[in-house]
Amino acid sequence: MNIMVAGRAPKKPNFLIVGAAKCGTTSLFRYLSQHPEIFMPRWKEPSFFIGDPFKPLNRATKSVYYKLFNGVRQETAVGEASVAYLFDKAAPNLIKEALGDIKIIILLRDPVQMSYSLYNHQVRKEGELLNNFEAALDAEKYRQNNLSFRKHCYGWHANYYYYQRSLYYEQIKRYLEIFNPDDVLIIRFEDMAADPVNISRKTYRFLGVDDSFLPEIKIHNPAGEIFKIPKFWQDKGLLIQTTSFIFSLNSLKKIWLLVRNVGRKKPPPINPKTVISLRNRLQDDICRLEKLIGKELSAWKC
Repeated sequence: MNIMVAGRAPKKPNFLIVGAAKCGTTSLFRYLSQHPEIFMPRWKEPSFFIGDPFKPLNRATKSVYYKLFNGVRQETAVGEASVAYLFDKAAPNLIKEALGDIKIIILLRDPVQMSYSLYNHQVRKEGELLNNFEAALDAEKYRQNNLSFRKHCYGWHANYYYYQRSLYYEQIKRYLEIFNPDDVLIIRFEDMAADPVNISRKTYRFLGVDDSFLPEIKIHNPAGEIFKIPKFWQDKGLLIQTTSFIFSLNSLKKIWLLVRNVGRKKPPPINPKTVISLRNRLQDDICRLEKLIGKELSAWKC
């Protein structure tokens, strides 16, 4: 993917936050954006390096993507954050081809909690019409195999694969095989939630910038937050994405989904029986992940 912009070589990222979804990527994005030696575009989730033919409608085009980094001045670390890169099978190779040996940041969370949080987000802010988490899990295989669903659902179809997104092993393995493992930083959501300052400093060191900088700590993009129009339009990056999305709509149903989510009630808490069932299904994947990344993850198991 050799790209030129207006006859000159574009400025490119030298690191990416690639996921996972609902694991604190927005918060880390904000903490990194505050650092004077780090450049992050205001548009989170440009999702440029997705190889999926049914990619999100708001995915950045070639001409748009590299313009996101036109504002780079003296910053030594330049990056962006798109959580779809972790799940998309083609993304690691596309990233390596375009950007070379860059640094990769991955955030992971208890997969059961991630799965439910993603569902909660989809119900509250996106196009999930099933008001029961168990029903959504049951519908996952059908959705994956249904061409019409993948093509016409609101947003990216993979955002409705709550169980598949929680199978971290293969997703991480792809990156460790393509990039130098020393250039891949894996952060647990639980660790960042417990000590965001320390995790921010650890990430600054990983990126080779001053780790004495103290970011303003705040929780960003919580799954249960109500969709409010005034707050929604305050985020210029989100405004760009949404404007792009609206002007590319091919279905009035999708406009209705946007309106439907205003003030929609939070889904009920996850059923304890569902937690047990998911933990049993995920047990083997977590054990394989432990060996792959050299981290003990017993808190995620049964």
